[in-house]
Amino acid sequence: MNRQALRKCYRKSFALVCFGMLMLLGKFPSQGAPAQRPPSRVPAPGSAPAQQSAIQIMRVEEGKITATIISSPMQNVLKDLADRTGIIFEVRSQDNPLVSVHLQQVALQEAIQRMVPGFNTIYFYDQKQPMSERIILVQIFPRANANPQPSIQYLGSGAVVKSNDSIETVEQALKALAESTDIEAKEKAVELLVIAKSEETNNALIKSISDPAPEIRVAAIEGLAALDVKAALPSILKSLKDRNPAVRQSASTAVALLGTAQNLNDLKPLSTDRDPGVAAAAETAIRKLSASMKK
Repeated sequence: MNRQALRKCYRKSFALVCFGMLMLLGKFPSQGAPAQRPPSRVPAPGSAPAQQSAIQIMRVEEGKITATIISSPMQNVLKDLADRTGIIFEVRSQDNPLVSVHLQQVALQEAIQRMVPGFNTIYFYDQKQPMSERIILVQIFPRANANPQPSIQYLGSGAVVKSNDSIETVEQALKALAESTDIEAKEKAVELLVIAKSEETNNALIKSISDPAPEIRVAAIEGLAALDVKAALPSILKSLKDRNPAVRQSASTAVALLGTAQNLNDLKPLSTDRDPGVAAAAETAIRKLSASMKK
């Protein structure tokens, strides 16, 4: 299967998971307002970003951006994009709000706009090549200039210093999960193993639930839920106590999809979790499994 077909299959698999999650949220509303993830809290200019567990996964393929970014400081996001594209970003050093965005094969300029909502942008193109559409510099500044005489910071060197690892086969994916320390490479490996759908790949995904990186733990849990691998349930139940809230939230939703009413006691402590997103996911899962008892 070629790379394009792999990406198409992967998107279809994870679309089913997302659809299932949305169905759960819509079918089992809480009393009053529907349960939903709270919006990311963006600090005011000049303030320090909130201490949250950030997720930042990005790929650049054929000039388009695929990324999953959750509560990551804007300057970190732009620096990663600069390293992958050779663009230099000019920003004010005190402007560094948290960014949360999901991109799937989005054109470069649109991706930048979605990474910096609430900011103005000016694009500069390569003048050495007539009619060039290659962006070499992007100036980013707030729409309201509340802080005069800001300090300026440049992100990126003007050269591409990061590239996507080549993971095209199950063997390469298994090796990446077992040996690589690159989060992006391991995340891509999880994608490929979800598509492969074999006992060997399922076992590798189950093992990845205990990966050191929370991004990989989340991806493995959601992939196993998409595949309806009930053998993963014992490991996923352990993840309900994970130190990372994103992992606990994904595990709660996965238990709703893979578990039974016997797992209600596992979920109940999370209904009062200190993270609102985890608590909402746990309440939704509890309602779903409780409803199954009445059928």
